[in-house]
Amino acid sequence: MLVGWDVANTEAVEFAAWLGRCVPVQIQVMASTQSPWFKSLANAAKGRKKRMKEAQSSFDSRVEKTLKEHIPQSHWSKQVARLVDSKDTVRSLYETADEFDADLILLGSRAKTPKGRFRPSSVADEMMRSSPVPLGLAPRGVKLSKKGITRVTYAIVMEDEPAEPDFSGLDYATTMACALGLPLRIIAFSPTEYDKHSSAWNEQTLGILDRARDHAWALAEEFAPDRCDNFDVTSAISAAKSWKRSIDSVKWKKGDIMFLGSQPSQQLTSVFVGTREGEFIRYASVPVVVCPRRALKTRNGQ
Repeated sequence: MLVGWDVANTEAVEFAAWLGRCVPVQIQVMASTQSPWFKSLANAAKGRKKRMKEAQSSFDSRVEKTLKEHIPQSHWSKQVARLVDSKDTVRSLYETADEFDADLILLGSRAKTPKGRFRPSSVADEMMRSSPVPLGLAPRGVKLSKKGITRVTYAIVMEDEPAEPDFSGLDYATTMACALGLPLRIIAFSPTEYDKHSSAWNEQTLGILDRARDHAWALAEEFAPDRCDNFDVTSAISAAKSWKRSIDSVKWKKGDIMFLGSQPSQQLTSVFVGTREGEFIRYASVPVVVCPRRALKTRNGQ
């Protein structure tokens, strides 16, 4: 997991630590010299190599001090703190993720955000439209279960005129639930009150949920047929006056994680969060993983 460093908060680091309670992880933390806390390097030409060395040493100390509070050292990568000399933080994150062979990039919320909500920084906002690997987003001040993940939710962000989704991201959610022996719930969210939807919308949405459940079962049987006896999938519709009310009307626990698929884009193998999904994520009260529109990345054919 590659963690985007933020001197103002530790939500992304805590998200990584939380995931590490359930699955084996290796963590690297990255920042670029474009970040505000490296202003001394911004226009430094003379002696830049020396200043870069000093900045790396300072960054190492900051990162290691923070990680020691949250993550066992056995989960640290060999080069746990990576300072990249670049003016393009997003590109640096992508290149570092590729070199590190990261399965997930983790980012926290903007500092001035209400607790339990997510507001993307300019870096996160750009990455929500182009990340080549799944993107984990941690709400501000989110409280996480000491037991780790206890339930997986797959969100379908609905329109007033339901379009047939391709269930992008459901493979990631199903695999996570199967691997950890956790229940999976599939929820169709709408920012319009239930009684203001037509009966046709209701029937179409229920049909979409039926197909999503069937898809999840098929994935589970393919991924872990020996665990299907304990695999549990439920579905529901949450329709309310706004995205905030739609999300808040669902019962959330400290052990919940939510998966969300990407919208179509020219870069079909990258995350692409549309306007509707972007607004939805702003009110997420649990960690969210946005998945690219592609087949699940596997290791060693498993």
